[in-house]
Amino acid sequence: CTGGDHATPAADRVVYVAVGASESVGVGAEHPATEAWPRVLARTALPGNAAFHDVAVSGATAADALRTQLPAALRLNPTLATVWLNVNDLIALVPAPTYEQTLKRIVHALRRGGAAQVLVANTPPVEDLPAFKKRFGFLTQIALARVDEYNAAIARVASSEGAILVDLHAAGVKARTNGTEASLISGDGFHPSTAGHAAIAAAFAERVPSRFLDKRRSVQHS
Repeated sequence: CTGGDHATPAADRVVYVAVGASESVGVGAEHPATEAWPRVLARTALPGNAAFHDVAVSGATAADALRTQLPAALRLNPTLATVWLNVNDLIALVPAPTYEQTLKRIVHALRRGGAAQVLVANTPPVEDLPAFKKRFGFLTQIALARVDEYNAAIARVASSEGAILVDLHAAGVKARTNGTEASLISGDGFHPSTAGHAAIAAAFAERVPSRFLDKRRSVQHS
């Protein structure tokens, strides 16, 4: 994981932990250490003394995160957490009910009985990504048949657990419609580009409750 920024502790200090896979690690960005979307979110939207920790692991499924990332995240006592785990489960053809149960366990635990606010992202539209088509071939359509099931499951988890849904699917469809999608995809044809990471950070920032935001900053949304 990526260590957090250290500052003087305070009773009301925001402690932000990112749980996820390669996207949350920063794969696709030119400089992942500074341009990964959780890092951008922390830098551009949260107070300057907020603690930031990225426990995401490339290739992680929700089940992987439940076993390894969740314990690490809980040790940090987050007050704010983001969860973006779905594409690897989709690729692995994990049944939607199984995925939903695992995601629910992660989100429920991260909320720490209401001590933390959790934001959960849904599945972006991946069907036209070059690398997705090339790598998975005939499996593409099988996997895509589950996108709607996954997103419905994610919406149910967010609703039942008091989490906030971040609709990356709608954002992706909008980018495709307005012709900006290509600029948001990195050269590997799959992960977000630096611009894509910035756009994802902005989508999350729009959903972060105002009590966590740095009131002195002007958050730019795209």
